[in-house]
Parts: sequence; structure tokens; C-alpha cells
Amino acid sequence: MRQRGFSLRCVNFDPCGGILLDLFNVFMVLRSRYILTLEHFLSCFWSCMRVVNRQTHDHKFIMVCDQMKFFKLLILSFAITLTVCFVYDYANAEPSVREILQKVADHGFKDSFRAVLTIKTTKGKKTVADQSLWVIGKLKNDDADFFFDFDQPEESKGLRFLLQIREKQEPKAFMYLPSTGKTLPLATEDPSTDIGGTGLNMDDIMGFVPKAGEVEKLVKEEAVDGQDCWVIQITRPDQRSRTLWIRKKDYVVVKSQESDAQGKVKRNFRVVEFFRTSQGRDYPREEEITVPDKNIRIVVRQENAVFGIEIPEELTDSAKFGQYKWRN
Repeated sequence: MRQRGFSLRCVNFDPCGGILLDLFNVFMVLRSRYILTLEHFLSCFWSCMRVVNRQTHDHKFIMVCDQMKFFKLLILSFAITLTVCFVYDYANAEPSVREILQKVADHGFKDSFRAVLTIKTTKGKKTVADQSLWVIGKLKNDDADFFFDFDQPEESKGLRFLLQIREKQEPKAFMYLPSTGKTLPLATEDPSTDIGGTGLNMDDIMGFVPKAGEVEKLVKEEAVDGQDCWVIQITRPDQRSRTLWIRKKDYVVVKSQESDAQGKVKRNFRVVEFFRTSQGRDYPREEEITVPDKNIRIVVRQENAVFGIEIPEELTDSAKFGQYKWRN
């Protein structure tokens, strides 16, 4: 990918014969930095030369001008060419993979929120779970806490989960069991961990959280529901991978796919419906997750979302979140 912010050092040209080598060396630097093609470079260069040529009284000025004047004109033409190439390439440069992923994080919601989720899980045509719960998110700088409080059905009422994400630390998760009054730690790396019988796992809850040792690459560009997207594949050290479809206009992940080390698709995610917030931003209203191996489909729908609210400290404390009465 092209890199931005490159500054070209001044080049001392030798008017007695080394200028072509200097021109070639600078071109190779630009080519490595901006992926310029030779045809593009030469086209820009000779276009500038024709502009200089028209400023002379004699269209054959190269044959009649003295050598120093010629080299001065050549250097001027080359400088103009560099400027044209730089501006053209900078304006048309695509962001790098790291830049795209950073913007996904930067463009995410930074406000704390509260919402009601309904989660319906089916296996084939049979409904195996139909849950209703509260989710509360506390977001501050690069840290995030997510609190889940199950409300329905009756057998799940009072079941709670807390997910803590800290910069440069492994995520932590905890589960509170109302039947025993105890809080237990959960393995965030275990894909088999089921969140309250919903069929959701920790990756579904965390979304895209970078992990150590991952390798990212831009696979292609593709339209999803008529929206242009970058397709980025993230490979873990164990060779499992996640592919993200990131919408270009606002850096929202609209689709993802998880595969095992052999490349077999294990899990699919996509945003089915968005709603527009009061700030004019798209926020997922309904999401769909499918597990092909188990013929499972999970539909998560978000209702009554409220943003910019104060979150009690007790709800983000692993020792207190289980029994704290946050609802009056």
C-alpha cells in the first residue's frame, strides 16, 4: 500500500552529466513509495517539458540554447513533474490496512450507552432460545466495559456478564450466577464459550479487538448491499482467520466471516438493518450470525438505545456487578 507523509530530500544535480542518473534514482524512490508507473512518470515529465517548450521563441530550443540554460529548464521541468506526480498520487492514495483498521476503531461509538437486546436462536426451523436482556457499555479513551443483564425468560433472569477491554491487555470476562450468588471468570479465547445459552460467543460480543501476533492483509474490494467495502483478512498465529467487510464511507464493519486453519467457514456475521442516531450516524439495529456446521442462526435486535449516559462504577467492577441493583 502507498505510504503518506513522505518528504523528498533535496537532490544536488550535476549539470555536467549525472542528471539522468539522479532523475532515475529519484524516480525509483518515488516508485517504491507511491507505486508510480514508468508510463505515468514519463507522461507527466514530457507534458511539463512541452509547457516549458512553448515558453521559448524557438520550438527547437534544445538544439540552440546553451547547455546551462537547458539543464536549468530540465531541472525546472523535473521539479514540476515531481509536484504533479506527488499531488496526483497523494490525492488518489488508498489508506493502508493498518490505517483502515485504526479508523474502524476511531469511528466507533465513543459514548457510553444502554440498550435492550432481543436474541432469537434457531436450529433449522426450531427455536432453541428466545432471550431478552439489557446491555450497558461504558467507553472511555481506549478502554471499554460491557455489562449484560438477562431479563427473560424466567430461568435466565438475573444472569449477568461483564466484559472488560483494556489497551494493551488481554480482555477479561466474568459471569454472575444468581442461583449460587457467585462470580466466575470466563475464557475469552475459547470459541466454545456460550453466552447465557444464546449461541453467542466472546468474539461476537467483543467484535474486532486486535490480538498479538495477528497478520492483516487487504484481500480485495467488494460491494455489500450496494456499498463499496474493503475486504481485509486477519490471520491469527494458529492460522484461524477472520475476514472483515469494512464500508468505505464510514468505516463500519458490515460483514465478517470466521474460518478455521484449513479455511473452512465456521461462522458468518452481517448487519441486516441500521438506524440513524440523532448525531446522524448509522448504528446496527439488527444483526445475523450463522454457524454452518450446526445449522444455527442467531438474530440479535437492538431496541431503545440511549447514548451519552452516566454508568455506575459498580457495574464495571468484577466484585460488585453481579449483585448491584442498577434498576429502581
